[in-house]
Order: sequence, then structure tokens, then C-alpha cells
Amino acid sequence: MMRPNNLAILSVLADSGNGEAKDADTDLAVISGEDHPASTPQRIVHWDSEWHYDPKGNAVERKVIGGHLILLGLKHGGKPWAEYTYPIIEWAREQGAIAGFAHMQDLAQDGVPNGLTCCHPLEYPVETALGASSFLMEDVGGSDAAVKAYYRLLNCGFRPGLAAGTDYPCNFSKPLGTLLTYVNVKGETLNYRDWIAGIAQGRTVISRNAHQEFLELTVNGTASPGDDVPLDAAGTVSVRARWTSMDKLTGQIELVQNGQVVAKLDGAAAPGRPLVLESKVPFTQSGWVCARRMGAKGHATHTAAVFVTVAHAPVRASSADAEFFVRWCDNLIRKTSPGGPWNKYFSHDLAAAQQRYVKAREVFRTVAMQARAQGR
Repeated sequence: MMRPNNLAILSVLADSGNGEAKDADTDLAVISGEDHPASTPQRIVHWDSEWHYDPKGNAVERKVIGGHLILLGLKHGGKPWAEYTYPIIEWAREQGAIAGFAHMQDLAQDGVPNGLTCCHPLEYPVETALGASSFLMEDVGGSDAAVKAYYRLLNCGFRPGLAAGTDYPCNFSKPLGTLLTYVNVKGETLNYRDWIAGIAQGRTVISRNAHQEFLELTVNGTASPGDDVPLDAAGTVSVRARWTSMDKLTGQIELVQNGQVVAKLDGAAAPGRPLVLESKVPFTQSGWVCARRMGAKGHATHTAAVFVTVAHAPVRASSADAEFFVRWCDNLIRKTSPGGPWNKYFSHDLAAAQQRYVKAREVFRTVAMQARAQGR
């Protein structure tokens, strides 16, 4: 199943949760921290895990509102239990693994969630702000909500990785790797540990169009996604986005700086004929830039960010985005408190979970104050 989209690495995710997969216990036992014996140097198959106890849609006793976690790099499987996501992230990190939130495309692009679905990643701002979550992932279909959430976090000075996956078998209609993650692996030999490290470091490009196309981003000639370009004072950087395709495609390349499109180019890419957008982008304060190839249904390909640090200052690009996450945390606190509609999901972990919500809210409040002081 890896061959149609020429996948080099496949993370097979055992169901560490409410048992949606019928062979969950058998799958969890396969997790060892080693590549599966079916692997070859060209195609690595590796077992890891997705943790979830859906609040809606499954007739199971245990339910969690925090979201689905993708756990990569585990040394053993299991079904750790908590009513919020942080203890599970720590369980994974103790094994040397990384954790991130899946199904980011299920969020609304604007506004904090009022209701629940099976998969809303409600705790993603909390655990990103507190340094526990390593990446955000989009998967089945969806909109541009995932990258909007990514932009907001970048504007607050956080640097989560950006990933995509097909979410098979929830998405039966398309082959594995229709949504995929390109990772710039540091080292001469491809291996799983370096691959997941690249995700956590933001050295990625995500595609909704399999290997049919690629988008290369460079800043000042050498910096690529995940890198930091230091400037002693306000200045301008040279940005180049190069769109290549295995078939003739039409679309638009856009450069996004601090969440806003600052340059765009309409055109076509075809084998041997890339479309290249070059631009000078000014930075008066620390920020970031990324590139995306847009189509009729939103981003088809999207790079992770390159950061530009001016005079060693952290990114504080939007007080409005920080205040958005303050409201998000307030909403979590209010709805999980006694009398709130989400309080029923907590029988023993409420105090610990709300402590995380309060702590994250204070982080975002500080970021908002610092951004306002910069006039952002």
C-alpha cells in the first residue's frame, strides 16, 4: 500500500484508546521502538500509537475532551489513562517519543469551540504553550483551519512542527500517503528516529496531493523550514518559493508572513518547468515566513515556517492571536467547571487539568501584553 504514493516511511498507529480498531491489543503489542521486519532501506514501516477516548460517537465508558494524540517513537505500547492529555504526553516522552495533536482540520477557523465532536483537539493550545506538544497534524479532507491554528501559535512565539497524514482507514477513499509529510532529515541515512525529530523541529512540507508536487522554500539562499535567520536590526530577507509538479498543474504560490499573504504568483508547474516566486520581505520585528500552493480547496502544499529573529527578540506578532487563546483557555475552564457542560468528563483529574488551563492562559496573557507593547 506504500507503493502507489511512493512512501519512504509509514507510521502504523495502534489504537491506544477506546478500541475503535478491532485488533487494538494485538497491534499495541507490536510496538517495540524498532522498525517492523517488513521494512527495507527504501520503505520503513514502524508501529506507533494514536491515543483517544472520544467524547462523542463511541459507546464506551471512558471519554476525554482533550483530543487525539499521535505518539511517535514509543518503545512499547499500552493504554495509559487520564482525563486530560498531558499525562499521556509525559508517558510518551518518558520513552523518548514525541506527541502531537491530530485532526486539526476539524476546528473552525475562527471562534473557540462551543460543542464537541469525536476529534476536536481542544487542548492543543494548552500543551503547545506549556511546551509538551511537539507538532500539529491535519488529515482527512478538511479546510485551512489547521494552518490557521498553526499561524496563530507561530504569531505567539511558539514553534510547533507541522505534519499531515492520510488517517487510513478513516479515509478509505484515497491511497495511503494522499496526505503526507515531507521531512528534511539531517543525516546521510534515512531512519525513523531522525524522521520524527525533523517533524518536531519543523523541518517539513505537507501535501494534500501526495508526491504529485513539492514546494521548496528558502530564505537568504540557504535557510529552509525549521531554520532561524538572525538579524542584528530590522532588515529585509530574500525569499524564494519553487513549486515543482509531476503533472501539469495550475494554481497560486503565496508567501505568508506572520499570518498574512505578502506576495503571490499565479501560474502553472509541469515536469521540468517549475513555477518560482521570489520576493524581498521586510522584518521590523521578529517573525516568520512560510509558503503555500493554493488550489480551489485551499492549500494543496504548505511549508513549515522559517523564522527571522530581529535583535534576539522573541516573536510577538499578534496580540489578537494571543488574546484568542486566552479566550480559548477561559472557555475550557468555564465549561469544565461544576455546572459546565464538559464537567461530566472529569471524575478525578479536573483540578490537575484546570491547573494546566490556567497556566497556559497566563502564558498567553503575557504574550498578548508583550505584543501590545510592540504595537502588534
